[in-house]
Amino acid sequence: MTCHGKLPTKERLKRFHILNDEICSLCNLEIEIVEHLFFKCRIASDIWKGILQWLDVVHQPNGWEEELDWVLKSSRKKGWRARVLKLAFAENIYGVRQHRNDIVFGKDTSRNTINSIIDCIVYRGWQSKRISPYIASLMLYIC
Repeated sequence: MTCHGKLPTKERLKRFHILNDEICSLCNLEIEIVEHLFFKCRIASDIWKGILQWLDVVHQPNGWEEELDWVLKSSRKKGWRARVLKLAFAENIYGVRQHRNDIVFGKDTSRNTINSIIDCIVYRGWQSKRISPYIASLMLYIC
């Protein structure tokens, strides 16, 4: 849904007259659009930086399109790094969206979002024989 521009962001819901508020639920500073929500928002950017740091990837997050292009370009290779990066990107999108929804719907937000996303990466990566050795080495650096 995110890649196809169909994610129900606050801006989109306001356009359809479902909501009156379109301000980002994470930072409360800008309009919640996909471009902002996942990588330009200060909170979401810090989450993605934490994931990349755990992966030992040096990269400064940009906007949605730039980040998607970077991940696609960086994961064209066939090695475990490419697989883990794609996995991390997908889990980050899901995790940030889940964190945002927890805030919107008044659920408990005390858990560490970065650690939750890393847990999901480890769980899914561990199931792949090709990347599980790398996941094992990364587990030494879990926050």
